[in-house]
Amino acid sequence: MQSRKLGDVVDLSGSMFEQDRVEDPKPNGPSAKSTVSSPIQTQKGESGVAPQMQDILLSVTPEKLKPYRARCSTDSSFSLPVQPAVSSVAAVVLQPGTTLEENDDGLVSRHTLQQCERLSNSEMLKTLPLIMGHLNKDQMTDLIALLNCFLTVFQDVPSRTSVLEHDVDVGDTAPIRQHPYRVNARKREILKGEVEYLLKNDMAKPSKCSWSSPCILVPKPDGTSRLCTDYRRVNSVTVPDSFPLPQMEDCVDRIGSAKYVSKLDLLKGYWQVPLTPRASDISAFVTPDNFVQYTVMPFGMCNAPATFQRLVHIVFADVPNCTAYLDDVVVHSPTWSDHLSTLEMVLQRLEKASLTLNLAKCEFGKATVTYLGKQVGGGQVRPIGSKVEAIASFPAPTTRRQLRRFLGMVGYYRTFCRNFSAVVAPLTSLLSPKVP
Repeated sequence: MQSRKLGDVVDLSGSMFEQDRVEDPKPNGPSAKSTVSSPIQTQKGESGVAPQMQDILLSVTPEKLKPYRARCSTDSSFSLPVQPAVSSVAAVVLQPGTTLEENDDGLVSRHTLQQCERLSNSEMLKTLPLIMGHLNKDQMTDLIALLNCFLTVFQDVPSRTSVLEHDVDVGDTAPIRQHPYRVNARKREILKGEVEYLLKNDMAKPSKCSWSSPCILVPKPDGTSRLCTDYRRVNSVTVPDSFPLPQMEDCVDRIGSAKYVSKLDLLKGYWQVPLTPRASDISAFVTPDNFVQYTVMPFGMCNAPATFQRLVHIVFADVPNCTAYLDDVVVHSPTWSDHLSTLEMVLQRLEKASLTLNLAKCEFGKATVTYLGKQVGGGQVRPIGSKVEAIASFPAPTTRRQLRRFLGMVGYYRTFCRNFSAVVAPLTSLLSPKVP
C-alpha cells in the first residue's frame, strides 16, 4: 500500500482500503494526485477538505449501533420501554426582564450579575411531586417521606465534609506568582460575584501569601459559568496523587440491567472538601479586583479528581448497587423495595460524611438516566442523540490537531460502532509523521 497524505482521497468501502492512482490523460501533462472513488474524501480545496468526509460520521448513527449486552446480566429476556434521552441539566429560573445573548466565548449573557437563579434545595423540596411524575402514587409517597428524613443533606449552601482534607505537595519549589488575566466588564462583574459568594460562605478568605494564580470562567451546559483557577504552573510542580478513577465502561455496565435508577449529584462537590493550611496558601488566586485563597478544594488542581474519588470510595465503598464516579452517584436496583433501601443507606452515608446534594440535578426512580455521556437503564445502554448529532455535524478536519480531536470525540462511542478500528484506520494513518 502506498503512502497517504492529507490531500489524498481515501476509500473505506473496500475490505483492504486500497488506494488507486488515476493518471492525467495527457501524456505530457503533470501527474495527477492520487484519487479514488470513495464515500470519504479529503481532497484539497477551498476549505482544505471536501465535504464527503462527513460520511464517516454516519457510521456512529443509532441505526448502525451494535445492541448492548451487559457482561453481568443473566436475564436476557428482561426489557423495559426506554424513556427518551433527556439531558440532565439543573433546574434554573431566569430573572424577570432578562434577555439572552450568546457570546463568542460560549458564555450566555443575561445582563444580570447572577446569570440565572438556580432553584435552591429548599425550594426544590416544596416541588418534589413535580419532578416525580414518572412514579405511581405509592412510590412517590415513599420517596418523598424518605427525602424528608434527611433534610440536612439538602442544604442550600455546600457543607464541609469531615472525612478527609485535600493537600498539595510542591516540595521545595519557590512560590509561583502570576498576574490576573484581563477580562471584559461583563466577565469582571461575574468574577466579583463569584468571589463574593466564596467569601460570604467561608469558602475563601483574603490572602497575604506569596502564591497567586489567575482565574478564568468556564461555560457550563446550562449557560452559566464556573469559576476555575489556572493552576497549570502549580500543577507542573505538584507531586501527583495516583488514586485511580473507576473505568467508565464498568460503571455503565453495572447500571445497564437495572429497573430503577436514581442519579445523585453533589452540590459543588469539590467545594465540600476542606484544604490543609499548606494547600490553602498554594491555592491563592487573583482577579482584577480581589486577592483571596481557598479554604476548600478548588477546580483546576491536578490532584483534585483523585482526592474526590478517594472521598466517594470511602463513603460508598461497601454500599450494594451503588456506583460513584467523582460527584455523580448512581443507585440502581431491580425492585422498588431494594431501591428505597439502598437510597436510604446512601443518604445515611452522605449525612454522616457531612455532604450536600444538589436536588435540582438529582433524578429518582427512573427507568433510564443520562450517565457519563450515555443513556443507561432498563437493560440497555444507548448513545445520547444530541452527542451523535454533534459528531455528524462536526466540520471536516483540515489539520492533524483537528483530526486528533475528531478521533478522540468519536472514540468515546466506539463500543456502539461495529469494526470501529477498521472504519477509522484510513484517518488514523493520516496522523503518522511519515504522511506529508
